[in-house]
Amino acid sequence: MFNKKPRRNFRQRKDCSSDDEDQPKKSEEGEENPEKTAPAVVNKPLKAAQSRGITCSSKREATPPKPDSSDGEDGESVEMTEEREERKKDQEGTKKKETSVLSFSDDKEAEESTFKLKKSSEKTVLFQIRKKEAPPAKTIVSTVNIPNAREIEAAKRRRRANRTQKEFIPLSRDGQSSAGSTPDHYSREDEDDRVDDDDNELDDHERRIEFAPRMRSIRERIAEKLGMRGDGSRSGTDGEEQELWEETQIGKGVKRRPGEQRPINITFIHCAFITACCQNMQHTFPPIVHLTPPLCNIFFLPRLDSLKEVYRARQAELRRMEGDVEGAKTSLENLEESSSEKQLKFYRTMTTYAHNMVECLQEKVVEINSLELELHTLLSDQMEALLAQRREKIKEQADHLQQLSCDEVNVGVKTEEDFDMAEDTQPSAEEQEQLQKNIADILLRSKAVFSDVQEDFCSVKKILSRFEEWRECYSESYHNAYISLCLPKLLNPIIRHQLLAWNPLKDTSGDFENLPWFTAVETFCHGHGHEELEHTDRQTLSSVIERTVVPKMTAYVELVWDPMSHQQSVCLTDVCHSLKEDYSVFEGEHSKPVKAFTEALVRRLRSCVDEDVFIPLYPKKFLEEASSPQRHFRDQRFWTAVKLLGNMGKWDLLLPESVLKELMLDKLLNRYLMTTLCSHTLSNNAVYACKKVFEYGLPPSWFKGESTCLPQLHNFRNHIVQKVHAICKQQPPTDPNTRAAVVDLLKVLSTIRCHDSIMAIAEKYHYEDAIYSHQLLNPETAWV
Repeated sequence: MFNKKPRRNFRQRKDCSSDDEDQPKKSEEGEENPEKTAPAVVNKPLKAAQSRGITCSSKREATPPKPDSSDGEDGESVEMTEEREERKKDQEGTKKKETSVLSFSDDKEAEESTFKLKKSSEKTVLFQIRKKEAPPAKTIVSTVNIPNAREIEAAKRRRRANRTQKEFIPLSRDGQSSAGSTPDHYSREDEDDRVDDDDNELDDHERRIEFAPRMRSIRERIAEKLGMRGDGSRSGTDGEEQELWEETQIGKGVKRRPGEQRPINITFIHCAFITACCQNMQHTFPPIVHLTPPLCNIFFLPRLDSLKEVYRARQAELRRMEGDVEGAKTSLENLEESSSEKQLKFYRTMTTYAHNMVECLQEKVVEINSLELELHTLLSDQMEALLAQRREKIKEQADHLQQLSCDEVNVGVKTEEDFDMAEDTQPSAEEQEQLQKNIADILLRSKAVFSDVQEDFCSVKKILSRFEEWRECYSESYHNAYISLCLPKLLNPIIRHQLLAWNPLKDTSGDFENLPWFTAVETFCHGHGHEELEHTDRQTLSSVIERTVVPKMTAYVELVWDPMSHQQSVCLTDVCHSLKEDYSVFEGEHSKPVKAFTEALVRRLRSCVDEDVFIPLYPKKFLEEASSPQRHFRDQRFWTAVKLLGNMGKWDLLLPESVLKELMLDKLLNRYLMTTLCSHTLSNNAVYACKKVFEYGLPPSWFKGESTCLPQLHNFRNHIVQKVHAICKQQPPTDPNTRAAVVDLLKVLSTIRCHDSIMAIAEKYHYEDAIYSHQLLNPETAWV
């Protein structure tokens, strides 16, 4: 009816459209570099590209725009989508997917297709059909390209640039605003942002649950009181701000105790910078506050007293630290005077000295051992020759007399001969001269042993002076090094070299205490006479003697000593008693060298008793004849055994008592001597023989503290009692000679604790006055 003009759509450019057009341009500019990863962009699928009629969308299907009004925008969108898909194909090397999406999320999200659900009554059926018709997931063959840090940063910048183009700032987590947002505003970028936020967000177990409000700082509380906003504006009047700041400053200067009320606001406090400080809370220096004198007394005097107390404590600490510094300086000066470098130098010197001395002694000890062995062999050969001669002579004489006894031939000898101790076997003059010549040659060669050695390495005095310096300067390290235990072994070769000429079996060789090494060691251990050293080196001298002198004596006992020799036994026992009394060598637990020495003594004595003691037995008619050679030979061998008994008795208090009683009483006295004593063929020498047996073979120490006779002496006691009765029967008891002989025998019985026998003899023969006059019942004073 009315002529209407055809309706035309005029596209009107709006501000938002210009922004929308600029967005793809910016994205194209950002994607000029194909190496960089483009931000995730979701393109709306074109309806023309849909191959099937089934559509999944959550929006109602809108009326399609007219071709003339949407060709431009759709064309641009299609071109941008195609360009992105081509770039994605180049990067991943895979087939073209249904939707071209570039994202930094997981591969699983990239593989899932993006679709929209269409609200329909048949959406369940349509969704199931769509799900069934969905193509199977394609397997990605090429490797995963992990973007580097620059690509990630560039993508984030592009994402932030896209966000700034929106008309709102997303407040919710999913990036949608409460106003002005519709489902059409949802994009792939928002989904990527949510995924990125989800990745950066802490898990539930990593979150910190706040059960109480966090303590706020003073600045935060002041800002809250002042009503500070995000834009820096303040609420409230300037007067309230001024009062708040004044109250804060006063609270800092006043130290309140628990339970006190806060100080009342003082209105007459004047501050020159209150306004400036309230406007800018970032000042780090406090303003200058002017207080009236009364307020100074109220608020700052307690604080001043506290500061003064702290100051006094700091002053005391400073003085203490200054004292520590002075003490440290003094210690440093002392250490510098006796510095560790000096000590280290001394230790290095001592180490070098000891090393050189040990090397020297290792070479010289071979020569010393050779000379010592040669000397001992020379003396041993001579002693073996003398023993062989003596034994051969005794054997020949015994065989000759035994033949005479068998032939009943009696050859007269000198009569009324009084036998005493037999003489020691001595070498001839020629043998003694040759022996001395050989010994002199050995001693001459021994002088050349240390001729090529400096005195510092061969003189005991020089060597000990080094260790004495160590003991005086660094006593702690000296004792920790156990030098007192090392010195005897270190000095052993030098002392043995000086002991080559010393013979413990002869008194003519001189005393070992006169040798140079003894004087040096004694001075080192006990000082110079006017001083008494307080250290453990007092036992060093005894240790040196046990390590050097005792082994020397052991060698002489095993190779040279003749137990039958009275002279050798006296010299050897005198040396041993001297070592025991002066140096406590044989007291307490014996050391290894002392044990070796005592074992050598026992072996030598036992072999002498078994091999050298010989008392023959002859018919009584030959023994009763005073001039018979059989009796003469028998008496000679008897007195030789008595001499051996006396030599063995000298080892009392040196050897074990049980060993001596076994050798002297069980073997020698009861087996050999008692046979001769009981034969009654010693005529006038019977009393003399009993007295000598007692004097030589019965040490007084055996009877101390004893009240009865020893079991091993019962035979000897019975023989003495029988001899007293025989004397009294032959002559009257009142005869002076008889009385003198009886008193001598009673003294022997008193010493061996035979008091019952003494009383019986005194009562029988009326010798009670002799008992009291000679104190025979007092064993300590019975023998005079």
